[in-house]
Amino acid sequence: MNRRTAIQNLGYLTGGTLFLPFACQEIGVPIYSNLPLMNKKEQALIGHISLVLLPDDLQSFPAPESRQHFVLTMINDCSDAKQIATFVGGFEAFQWALSPTQIINFIELTDQEQMDFLSNQFEQDTIIRDFLNVIKKYSLLHFETTEAYMTQYLKFEFIPGRFMGKVAV
Repeated sequence: MNRRTAIQNLGYLTGGTLFLPFACQEIGVPIYSNLPLMNKKEQALIGHISLVLLPDDLQSFPAPESRQHFVLTMINDCSDAKQIATFVGGFEAFQWALSPTQIINFIELTDQEQMDFLSNQFEQDTIIRDFLNVIKKYSLLHFETTEAYMTQYLKFEFIPGRFMGKVAV
């Protein structure tokens, strides 16, 4: 083996060992500053609830970020301490209303059972309804701010001042 090949192989070996710790790490869970105790499972549950309330159509209405991330970011950034406390309390009450012993998981229910449970919660005037209304509001905002919705249905133009050329006045 010549010297050039030995140095090249040594470089590959060194580079591989340096990048090995980064390749083996799991993708981290986003941590929201105002929702620090929300783990990955709870974030996924909120994302699933938002998808049950308003189904996602990524083919017709692609969005730059997932609805789960959008909803949690809006709750984190646009809510004051009282609203966040109400949201967290509603989330805990939602989990408690579903199953006091935490045996039943909302994601494991059938689609019809999920819709029945949510419709029952919307009919009652509780903190759970306030929690669901927040998720519904931000899910709808996520849909209404997609580029396809704004340009196709609202006829919104992102660049103002369209030049019409010669137009009779």
